[in-house]
Amino acid sequence: MSDNLLIITIIAIAALLIIAYVVAILLRKRNEKKLAVLEERKEELYNLPVNDEVEAVKNMHLIGQSQIAFREWNQKWVDLSLNSFADIENNLFEAECYNNSFRFLKAQHKIDQIESQITLIEEDIASIRNALADLEKQESKNSGRVLHALDLFESLQKTVAEDSERYGQSLPEIEKNNWRTSNQNFSQFVTLNTSGDPVEAAGILDNAENHILALTHIVERIPAIVAKLTTELPDQLEDLEAGYRKLLDANYNFVETDIESRLQLLYEALKKITKKNIKKIGIGQC
Repeated sequence: MSDNLLIITIIAIAALLIIAYVVAILLRKRNEKKLAVLEERKEELYNLPVNDEVEAVKNMHLIGQSQIAFREWNQKWVDLSLNSFADIENNLFEAECYNNSFRFLKAQHKIDQIESQITLIEEDIASIRNALADLEKQESKNSGRVLHALDLFESLQKTVAEDSERYGQSLPEIEKNNWRTSNQNFSQFVTLNTSGDPVEAAGILDNAENHILALTHIVERIPAIVAKLTTELPDQLEDLEAGYRKLLDANYNFVETDIESRLQLLYEALKKITKKNIKKIGIGQC
């Protein structure tokens, strides 16, 4: 009876050992597949043509803000290629060692760590490549944007020129200050965009577009303001004087004796205010 029990016990232990061995083999195979996938992902990332893209932007001979931006992204790629990939390689080796020695918990921990590293590197490389592509395309993007801005500016100039009388004394101020500012922005943009600093040029173009939009808003308001200052208010003042004259003719006695001098002061004040304010709106806040 005891012999049978011993045999059964031995068989049970052997079965458990076999099951444990089979489970261990399966776990190792599973981890080997995970490591193979991670190795493949690492190689795909390493073989991306980032170096070629870096060289292409480098050969543009950028200057100023564009060069600063390029150096920052280039340094990030250098750090990744020299350090991050080396760390992943070391972790892959350690994970394989743990897996081969059936230390599955440590192997799994390393696998999780490697997955996180690769995911982070994928995001970093995508950011680097997008930034390099933007630098490479910025000059052509700027060229398309500036054409639109120039169209808006020329359309605005045409609008003012075709109906210049409606702008009164503000017209010289518009031409002197605002036209000149826009032309200066465009000249500075062209210099930067063609000399190797499209990033800084894009900032100048932003300023030019904002200035044109603000100037358009001002120009749209000027005719109504000019009309009010040069026509409506003088007409109202003349009506007031005419009414005063009629009352005088009707022998109406006014308590105030200086009404005529007050009316004259109003005419002079209106003339000064009109001249000052029309010039002011011509300069504008843009």
